[in-house]
Amino acid sequence: MKDISEILTIGLPFCVFKWVTGFHLGNPILIGLGTLDTVINLGNLLTLIMKRRRILPVCTLTGLTEWLLRKRPLASEKRMDLGNSIDMALALVLVAAMVGLGRIGSLPADHILAWNVAVVLNVLGAGLSRLNQSVRQLNT
Repeated sequence: MKDISEILTIGLPFCVFKWVTGFHLGNPILIGLGTLDTVINLGNLLTLIMKRRRILPVCTLTGLTEWLLRKRPLASEKRMDLGNSIDMALALVLVAAMVGLGRIGSLPADHILAWNVAVVLNVLGAGLSRLNQSVRQLNT
């Protein structure tokens, strides 16, 4: 259930941030990343439901980081964590830029709706994840 929640509250919202910012700025790289990440997240959601495990990396940047650093003497978990961190930093920079530059109000209505849903899911996911972490620590 944790992995499904992660896809719904982190993975897919990050896709929206990339798409909306990419469309707003006319940046095909962000649009492409958002599209690839959506395919990855939906594929992982499907395999989690059917096979109870992911078959793909968490996102494009995680897979790319894993591939680029595959010959380094690092544990796969460290490479994946680096890729996840790069993706998170990118998504949060995009959110900060769009909000900080006052660009949200200039988006089309459907983009604002998608953006707002993504922000709500992402914030709720962060809060619930932190609460879950604290509750688990009570049992250790």
